[in-house]
Amino acid sequence: MSGMTIRTELLSTLRERVTLPGDPGWDTARRSWNLAVDQNPAAVVEPATSEDVEAVIQFAAQNGLRVAPQATGHGSESLPALDGALLLKTSAMRKVEVEPDKGIARVEAGARAGEVADAAGEHRLAPVLGLAATVGVVGLALGGGTGWLSRAYGLTANNVKAFEVVTAKGERLRADAHTEPELFWALRGGGGRFAIVTAVEFEAHSVADVSAGMVVWPADKAAAVLEQFRRWTLDAPESLGAVFRYLDLPPIDAVPPPLRGRNVAVIAAHLDTERDGRRLMEPLRALNGSVLDTFGPVGAADLVRVAGDPEEPLPARGDGFLVRELTDELVDAVAELIAENVLSPLSVLELRLLGGAMARAADGHGALATLNGASSVFASGPVFDAAAAAAITDRLEHLRVRLAPWTAPQALLNSSGGGVDPARAFDDATWERLRRVQDAFDPDRLILSNHPSV
Repeated sequence: MSGMTIRTELLSTLRERVTLPGDPGWDTARRSWNLAVDQNPAAVVEPATSEDVEAVIQFAAQNGLRVAPQATGHGSESLPALDGALLLKTSAMRKVEVEPDKGIARVEAGARAGEVADAAGEHRLAPVLGLAATVGVVGLALGGGTGWLSRAYGLTANNVKAFEVVTAKGERLRADAHTEPELFWALRGGGGRFAIVTAVEFEAHSVADVSAGMVVWPADKAAAVLEQFRRWTLDAPESLGAVFRYLDLPPIDAVPPPLRGRNVAVIAAHLDTERDGRRLMEPLRALNGSVLDTFGPVGAADLVRVAGDPEEPLPARGDGFLVRELTDELVDAVAELIAENVLSPLSVLELRLLGGAMARAADGHGALATLNGASSVFASGPVFDAAAAAAITDRLEHLRVRLAPWTAPQALLNSSGGGVDPARAFDDATWERLRRVQDAFDPDRLILSNHPSV
């Protein structure tokens, strides 16, 4: 189908713009959050309403095109090639409504975690969001989603109360526990291959008192910090979320001076009184040599910014997986990698504490009931050219091999790079059920999602 036909027919029904290859603004329109991913769809369509999404779906079905929904572009490295597809950028659909009496936040498909946190935080409420303010919350929920509240309240997916969607047949539906329950089940952690989500309703939790922040040490303290982190998290209360990070950051203005160079940090958030939070942090603060300590009282809205993740798109390559237990041997292996300075050009290596409510299958859970690992691992580095990409790929593979003895079999889709079989995130019965839902709602596979089946 010609670009002119796409433009003419879509513009006759859509209120927002359609951008084609060669148009002014094409490179901006097709851009992913990860600037290392080169997206080349047949066209980029930016809907403003669910009616617009319905029109795009109907047009695609009638003209033999597929549709790839995308909000912020996080996770785009796990999308298949977009040849012959419309890239449906929902970034203009960003309305957030909070009903404090019901503890509910209704969020349109393009909203980011920071926007949702700000709106809920005005009422001292917080949904289960990720660690970065820029992440799209719909994509987070579709893939499972972990954040500072997850040890207390579970995965983002299992805090969803309802989805508003447009199906591959062009029908607008509400999916919740009573209406379209199979679709509701599948969308909660099963991925975005079943329907295009236009809005989601999240449970928002009361967080009257929150303390959070980070403590940073030079990299030569890694072994001591990791061992203390392991012991500290063995009996951590579910009100505590914690992350160990190794950082190798350049001396540029965007990086605060204490974080430049090679450092290790523990980032934590505690959902209780300041006094209890400071008591919990005492074992870490007892370690000598810290160069930065920001832990203290914060507002509920500040949680998604505590980790200090970049708030502008960057070119990067990364990968993540689960580990079964945070053992002595595992932390020793990570400490050795840091001490030997063999992780470069990776700029980040993270161990995120899981467990708590994420390890329990709650009543009425979605497709992703639990994460079967004590911690998750994530590592990434900047990609500025082909040589850097190859070097990072090599280091990621080295990391996987080195930590293989402790790696859990369950795939972690929200942080996995491309090429991961999505079936590995689920047991066989769950995967077969997901396939049946997809067959029912998108038999022709019109919708392109992250981590397509292999």
